[in-house]
Amino acid sequence: MARFLRGRLRHGGVVLALWWPLLAAAAGAHVAEPAGYWMGPTRGPVATTVKGGKVIHTRELAALLKADDVMVVDVSDAPKRPDHMAAGAVWLPVPHPVIPGGVWIPGAGLGAIPPAIDKLFRERLAMGTHKDPTHELVIYCHESCWLSWNAAKRAISYGYKSVYWFPDGMEGWRGAGLPTVVAEPQVALPKL
Repeated sequence: MARFLRGRLRHGGVVLALWWPLLAAAAGAHVAEPAGYWMGPTRGPVATTVKGGKVIHTRELAALLKADDVMVVDVSDAPKRPDHMAAGAVWLPVPHPVIPGGVWIPGAGLGAIPPAIDKLFRERLAMGTHKDPTHELVIYCHESCWLSWNAAKRAISYGYKSVYWFPDGMEGWRGAGLPTVVAEPQVALPKL
């Protein structure tokens, strides 16, 4: 492994720089927080902290949701129609479970997001927090997934002061036997 890494460093430092957190985690090392948004593969070992936010785990989150008015946001990817399907074939995506009370905003956790998703994420957060930057906000997706880390970092950059990142994700929530509800993806703000 060391010979491979030395070779990559000499002949492809960019490759090593992009994959180093994953290689380090696989070897049991700590994955450091990136300075900016994570631009590598979305699945794999993640950082254990998010600067400016708080990490929360399943038991603590369940208690928080019972005690406080908290906005919960799932930033998991939306399912995509399989490429191999016939043009006229009916495709029904699998229902998407979320933590009760949560909203699903796919795309908000990418390293670089399109302006329309950025606008939607900002507006949906403002609406769900009553435009209060101190309102508690929980962001999650799946375990070992950078999407929620990026989205939590993005919410912090928008000025939110009480951002919780839930790295256990839907797998941790369901694994604890906690309830879920089905949600539709937020693709536009609801009409009032």
